[in-house]
Amino acid sequence: MPIEKTPSKPVQRGYIPANFVSYKVKQGDSWRSIAKHHKMEAWELIYENFKTKNPDEVNWYLKNYVGCVDATSDNDNWIFSANAKPGLIYVPSRGKEIPITKSTQNSVPALKKVWAGIAKAHSGDLFIVGAHDLTGRIYNLGDGLPDIRNATLNINGFKLGPGLGGSIGAVFVIAHGYDSPNAMIGDTGSWDFDLSVGAKLDSFLKGVKGIGKAVDTIQKYKKMRYLTENVIKNLGITQKGIYTIPIPLAGAGLHAWGGFKFGKVKIFSQGKGI
Repeated sequence: MPIEKTPSKPVQRGYIPANFVSYKVKQGDSWRSIAKHHKMEAWELIYENFKTKNPDEVNWYLKNYVGCVDATSDNDNWIFSANAKPGLIYVPSRGKEIPITKSTQNSVPALKKVWAGIAKAHSGDLFIVGAHDLTGRIYNLGDGLPDIRNATLNINGFKLGPGLGGSIGAVFVIAHGYDSPNAMIGDTGSWDFDLSVGAKLDSFLKGVKGIGKAVDTIQKYKKMRYLTENVIKNLGITQKGIYTIPIPLAGAGLHAWGGFKFGKVKIFSQGKGI
């Protein structure tokens, strides 16, 4: 049975976004296919309909507002089908697709001090003290298209704390609380994630796997931004620092490492764009 969560403040039933019209879902429809037809990203369309990016709340709306009765093969989410009643969502009216501008969904002021990306890392985490070296490209998540700032980041040093992992091929990096890449230079220590067992973390890591080895398209950038928003919220990140998640542990759900890492941050290059 799909996991559902009642929104704290549900949008009014029958709510229609400005310049949108009703659309009756058909067999085989998906958020992605409908959004693509209207030159949108799937989560943009979902947010316009339900004002949430929480998958569990989206499931609640799909059952209670759209009337979905069919689920995915893994039974995690509701899906569109011809027998959904009333089976209505809302899409941009013809010729009035949501424009991609800095002032709309593509610019998120709350994330101006948050950077994220994928990096290659080598780390020995089988001991209390472990060496680590990380290099990767990070992007500012608050910038609007197409002027997304990026930087190539490097950290070389050691970790202090219990862990499990040995050599890691790739990590997801979140730099929280920095106005610019230059503000990261010279940092000597930051907290890593405490990767405890949990379905939320497992889902996050699976989502990162979907991005691949590099963020090379706008769609991947938007997915990364969405995933980062959720992990910051779910793990309650408030402290300034550079956080890392080992990607290879996706699906295993093991406790990977938690503690303090030391090593001066270097910025090799800076630019704009994906």
